Formats: sequence, structure tokens, C-alpha cells
Amino acid sequence: MARYFLFFVTITFILIVSNDCLSPIIFIPGSFCSLLEVRINTTLQPSCPQSLDNKWILLWLNLRLFEPSYLSCYHNIFRFNYNSSSNSFENPLGVETRIIVNSINGSFLDGLLWEYIQLDKFLFHFVTKHKYIDGQNMHSVPYDFRRGTNKTLFVFNNDLKELIESTYIRNMNKSVYLISHSTGGSMVLYFLSQQLQTWKNQYINSWISLSGNIAGEVDNIENLVQGFLSPIVSREVIQSWDFFAWRLPEPMIYGSERIIVKTPSRNYTSYDMLDFLHDINAKELSLIYSQVSSILASLPEPNVNTYCFYGVNISTPIGYISKSDRFEDNKLETIRGWGDGEQDDTTNMSCQLWNKTMDKKYKFISKGFHRISHTELVGNDKVLEEIDQIIFS
Repeated sequence: MARYFLFFVTITFILIVSNDCLSPIIFIPGSFCSLLEVRINTTLQPSCPQSLDNKWILLWLNLRLFEPSYLSCYHNIFRFNYNSSSNSFENPLGVETRIIVNSINGSFLDGLLWEYIQLDKFLFHFVTKHKYIDGQNMHSVPYDFRRGTNKTLFVFNNDLKELIESTYIRNMNKSVYLISHSTGGSMVLYFLSQQLQTWKNQYINSWISLSGNIAGEVDNIENLVQGFLSPIVSREVIQSWDFFAWRLPEPMIYGSERIIVKTPSRNYTSYDMLDFLHDINAKELSLIYSQVSSILASLPEPNVNTYCFYGVNISTPIGYISKSDRFEDNKLETIRGWGDGEQDDTTNMSCQLWNKTMDKKYKFISKGFHRISHTELVGNDKVLEEIDQIIFS
């Protein structure tokens, strides 16, 4: 009996120690993957029914608001209004919005539209195979994907830094693995660029970027001209989000030769995005373009161990043709090339710049995964195996 008791105690001790040895993971999602809530003063927003007055409800993704009787209200509360005095976009009068905060004790999936990018499979992998504990050494950081200014990124940086430091302490001072997807890569790159190197050396083990939107995105052009899932998110709504001035193709990577939009009278390259915004009648967005487009324009090296993973060999938009100079008059014709189905090779592989610029004491690996699409990358078995090799090698 004593032998069995000793065996049980030994196994229990091993399990506890092995769990304590796990390096924590914090995930940063892509655009449209964070949940947003809204509180409406229906007196100031008469297009919204009084049943929604002064209560916090889900804004994104709330299928009820897509119903015809709610759609006008939805468009009015999902957009921003331009404030010429501050040269910024703000919530309309009577509208408050917030993210669903993922607290230090919260579930990994809190605040995330997890079904969209297989995050349930991602979480299941680490919890079942590696015995991670949701809310202890597995966390995520939602954010308002409509925003892309220094002010809003500053708030995100504070939230992420606080979570990293508290997670580090709760997990026996083990440095954190940051894993990002899509626009989450832009968020992480900006975050790392704002931290002291001594802080990064202490708190960050590695950054694993999955299809990182590092250099902007060509298919954001289509959203600006035609809306996203229009009429669900109309072009008028999209053109009020400063995100779309922040994440247009970066001139440093896309250059002055590649044509991104072609019309009968003009070719637009990445150097012509200011004119493009003006010509599609997104004039207010064009007013802040110079300010926000410079935030990541230099693609600063992260100077942490960095793994850049992306899908390849899938037909992907690389440019557009408009048959009219009046963009509102017709739909765009898509020029296709290669990428992950959503982001092209140019932005996905832009991280390779750091192979030359980053301090050589930090690891840098760039790898493409054959025919694994943008949204599948997070939950794909081959990608998860590769992440396992990084974390548990």
C-alpha cells in the first residue's frame, strides 16, 4: 500500500511540476475577430428602437442587428464621425462602445469571435495535448479592430503589457510566447517597437506571427470601395474606420512600380494611396492618412525570437481594375496572384526584411505552408506541430 501511495504522490508531483514548467501563451487575433459591445442613447440615435436604450448589447457580431428593421440603426452606431477640430474619428453622439475585456482570470475565448478562425481547435490542442490551463497560462487580447491611431494603439499596448507582466509573475517568472494572426501581427509589431529591449529580453520568449499583416493588405482596397459583406458593413461605415488608413499597402514594401488599382485614366501604386482615398470619396479618411500610415511605415525589427508563418500557393487578390474613374459606379475586377487567399505573398513575406536588419542574437525563421488558407492557419495541424517544436523543443 505504501508503494502505491508513493507512486501516486510522485505522479502528482510530476504533473504539477510539468504544468508549472509550461511557458505561457498570449494570442492576439486578426481583424473582425474581437467582439464589441455598444450602449445607445436612443433619443440621440432615433433610428435605433427604444428597446435597445441605455443597455450594453453585442455590436459585433450581433446577427439580430443585421435584420432589415435594425440595419439603419446598425450602420449609424457601427460607424465613426469625423471631428475636424481634433482631426480624428469618434463615436456618434449617444453611442458608447467597448471591447469585451479578457481579464487575467478570464477564458482564452472571452471576447473573441473564435469560430471564425478555428480558435477553439487552437485552444483544445494546447489544453488537451500539453495540459495548459485556460486563464492561467493561456490568454488572448481582444481589441477594437476599427481603430489604428497612436492613441488607440497606446491603450492596446498598456493592456497587453499589463497582461504579459501579470502572466509572467503567475507562471513562475516564465517568459511569454506571443502568437498573433493577421492584423494581430501589426498590433504586436507596434507593441514590440514601443518597449525597451531590456523589458523584451525579460518578458518575451518569442513571437510567432501567423499570416501577419505586417506591410498592409491589398484586399482592404475592395472593402473601402464596396464595403465588407455589403450591405452588412457598408462602404460608408468602412470609410469611417481609421484602421483602413493605417493598413493600406506600405510603400516601403510594395514600392512605386507595382500597380494596385488601375482605372481608365490612372494607375495607383502604394505611393498613391492618399490620392486613392480622396478619389473614392473617403475624403475624411484621407485627412488622417499621412498621420496614421507612418506608424509602421519603417517595419521596425521586433528584436525578439521571431517565427513568421504564412500560407502559400493559393489564388489571392493582388490588385484591382475599375472600368470607371467613378469608383462608386461599379464593382472592382480582381487581379489574382499568389498568397493565402486573403493576404498576398508581398505582405506575408515582408517579415523577411528582418533577416537582414534584426540583431543576430535573436532567432528568425520564415516559412510558408502549402495551400493552407488565411483563416485555417491558426487551427491547422501542421502549423500547430510547428508551434509545438518551437515551444517544447
